[in-house]
Amino acid sequence: MTQTKTAPNKQLKIITNEAILTLLSLISLILSVWGILIYRMTIVSNKYLFAGVAFGTIIAFSIILMFVKNGYTIFQNLIGSVVLGGGLSYFTMLYFNQRFANSEVFNEEFEIITKGTLGRSKSGCSQPYAIVDFHGTEKQLVFYCDYAQTLKECSKVVVSYSKGLFGFDIIRNKQLAP
Repeated sequence: MTQTKTAPNKQLKIITNEAILTLLSLISLILSVWGILIYRMTIVSNKYLFAGVAFGTIIAFSIILMFVKNGYTIFQNLIGSVVLGGGLSYFTMLYFNQRFANSEVFNEEFEIITKGTLGRSKSGCSQPYAIVDFHGTEKQLVFYCDYAQTLKECSKVVVSYSKGLFGFDIIRNKQLAP
């Protein structure tokens, strides 16, 4: 009689844990999209982003395996850890770097290496971009559609930037220069 009472309670706890993990993963996915927008204005080497995502994944995977009982397989828990831990660490690193950036702003002019356009948006325009060598890191700078013709005529970009909390530069403003 006791076994029949504990089995449904255990099953309910597993379902609740799975629901919580799913909700946290969805929140992490939304924050990762926000992180991508922050990344567009941050000069950071991909190796640091990869290290942050790997660290977050390992921490989340360890916590899930040790403390959270669920009905998922090891592989499903690993994928969930990449989404949950990796996404949260990616967002957190970029957000805090930008949020607590130094207020001192530097202005510098960079030669454009490559120009192009992104795919068409819902408004029907292709956003122009320029790739510059920002102190050894190639960075794609995306401009509004109105600047497509201006970009074709320019060879340099003036970038205003400041140092972020973790030392990654944050682009404050970018202007095309002839």
